[in-house]
Amino acid sequence: MACNSNRANCTPDEVLAATAIPACGQFVNPENLQAEQLVYDQAYNDLINNYGISISYYINTFNLSAANLLYGEEPTKSFQGPMTIQMYIELDENGLALSKFGFDAADDFTGFVHIDTFTTAASSFYDYASVGQIVEPKSGDLVVIGTLSCDRPNGKGAKVYEITERRDDDISSINPILGHYVYRLKAKRYEYSFEPNAPVEALNDQVYENSFSGVLSTNIPGDSVSPDKSYPKDDTWDVNKDSQDNVFDMDNNDDSIYGDYY
Repeated sequence: MACNSNRANCTPDEVLAATAIPACGQFVNPENLQAEQLVYDQAYNDLINNYGISISYYINTFNLSAANLLYGEEPTKSFQGPMTIQMYIELDENGLALSKFGFDAADDFTGFVHIDTFTTAASSFYDYASVGQIVEPKSGDLVVIGTLSCDRPNGKGAKVYEITERRDDDISSINPILGHYVYRLKAKRYEYSFEPNAPVEALNDQVYENSFSGVLSTNIPGDSVSPDKSYPKDDTWDVNKDSQDNVFDMDNNDDSIYGDYY
């Protein structure tokens, strides 16, 4: 049983006339479902174009041949983007999960993108072969949903998400009549970690020690180091002093059972 590679061999009339043309009426043979698969393919594409939204897509250029296989790091990795593409998105911003570290507020989404549309757009936008990748979405790519954030108050901007899962094969939900039409992507809120060309959410004022972390000097052309700290360099922001004064203040409770901290 051959896999379907051409969705134009049988016309709808021939498919319906299975008695006269048996080769076009074997409904569990992908080779004989070209007309129906073409209908589903176009229906998925129309659904995404009509009810999806425009997103900015950033390609993770991780290159296995340039990675440190001991530590699993690729210091010269950067993001290529943004590439604009249409995606149908189901948001989940209200889920709460209880872990050993407490409650974790979920902020993720499930997205659907047309396979042929993504392949055409991505292959013309970036040379995947240059980093040993094939043209498809993957874990680690980033998605910015700007359409839903253009009028957020007080200078807030678009949220950034990181893809965690890509599926093109789930017979019960996205592969009717044995065809492959869309990628189903799952993504979670991205935690910015100073990777080159990674998008930054507006009002992201996270504190960092830029003498040891942040955007360090690299061999990537045009890259630079982090700017000076955005917070005062005095005792007000000294985590050790704040901990001693407010967390482990043993002045009134200096009991050796607690280890005499400070």
